[in-house]
Amino acid sequence: MKKIFNIVLTILILIGIVIFFDYKGALDKPNSDSPEKVSFQIKEGEAVNNILKNLVDEGVLGKRLVNYAKIYLKTTKTEAKIQAGSYSIPKNLNIKELIKTLQDGKDQDIWVTIPEGLRKDEIANIIAKELEKTDKATFSVEDFLKATTDPEVIVKLNLHSEVKDLEGFLYPDKYAFSPNSTTMSVLEVLVGNFKAKVGVEYTYEDIIMASIVEREGYNAQDRPVIAGILLKRLREGWLLQADATLLYPAKDWKHVITVQDKANDNPYNSYKKAGLPPTPICNPGIQAINATRNPEESLYYFYIHDNDGNPHYARTLEEHNVNVNKYLR
Repeated sequence: MKKIFNIVLTILILIGIVIFFDYKGALDKPNSDSPEKVSFQIKEGEAVNNILKNLVDEGVLGKRLVNYAKIYLKTTKTEAKIQAGSYSIPKNLNIKELIKTLQDGKDQDIWVTIPEGLRKDEIANIIAKELEKTDKATFSVEDFLKATTDPEVIVKLNLHSEVKDLEGFLYPDKYAFSPNSTTMSVLEVLVGNFKAKVGVEYTYEDIIMASIVEREGYNAQDRPVIAGILLKRLREGWLLQADATLLYPAKDWKHVITVQDKANDNPYNSYKKAGLPPTPICNPGIQAINATRNPEESLYYFYIHDNDGNPHYARTLEEHNVNVNKYLR
């Protein structure tokens, strides 16, 4: 009986450990990948159980996460802090963010999701679209873009001295902006998050290269290989010939590259200009930054992606041309 008791006890302990780590992981895992926002109403005096059920019905909270949400509310003693009111809730919040939002009431934060690989003008427009929903914010796209090249602003944000443009340092992430946000406070949040997530062990060249890797790569598997290829090209004096650099001046990621684009004489044309562009071409995520920090060495000098996004690498121009004819024509 003692042996059976010990076995059962061990099993229960193991189950408890699994549940504990599942709970801890669930707290920080977004409910969805979708930044779509849902209008949600909490009535005065409404029971927490009913609120959680309605959140599930609206697709803001996964059904399996309801008990974890209850545990979190109990352990953080935040049940009583949930406020009645109307909310605009993104589907991609995790449990912690969701509970925090439900405590904001009338002055709820404004959630904005900034994807990886966008230019500063794209980011400014996304933020403006959300902040214009409150009459308290004083955010200006024009002022935002001017500030990104203002030396005094860059010094104030305490970035490395060689940084001349905030392109590349507006960290892509999910943000809860105050309804009283200003242009400068938004910049401080974005750049502050960059410094928190990336740290200080970077060079301006690292971020420029990471921005190219962000746009040229598709995922965590191909980006380190592409970073290795581009860094090797740079090191050996080759032209980078990265298509994404041609798209930056055009301000259109879907632009079909032409022979004329490759012939244009501008500092972002890596088909004509040796070395790196003068600034990042987008704002890279941590995956691209880490790929640049830890590139995968290979024998390759060339790469393409087929129409399904699969990478094809080549050691020589002849092999590269075979891949182009095989997968892109």
